[in-house]
Amino acid sequence: MDKVGIWKKYEMFDLFKDLEQAEEVLSKLTGGSSNNFNSVEDFYNAFVEELYDLKGQNVPNFEQICLWFAPTSAWDDFVGLDGMELANRIYERAEKWNKNNL
Repeated sequence: MDKVGIWKKYEMFDLFKDLEQAEEVLSKLTGGSSNNFNSVEDFYNAFVEELYDLKGQNVPNFEQICLWFAPTSAWDDFVGLDGMELANRIYERAEKWNKNNL
């Protein structure tokens, strides 16, 4: 299977769309805190850097994304219930990709 076929099978195009939506959500928030970030701005900056790195990788590793979007993680701390559906989609797709060691 070619790269495009693999990316379609593992919903990578949809995952990156969701990650871009998450970036937009985070860009509109201020303040707050979590265990690993002093503010949503710090989380946003780390997220944007990670997303930029992922887009440049031939075979992306979504381990950090899984940590940030897992239930009760940084995303939940800053976005809460309003972002739960988006977080679940991101986490499930990223975890699916990582589990298959592609």
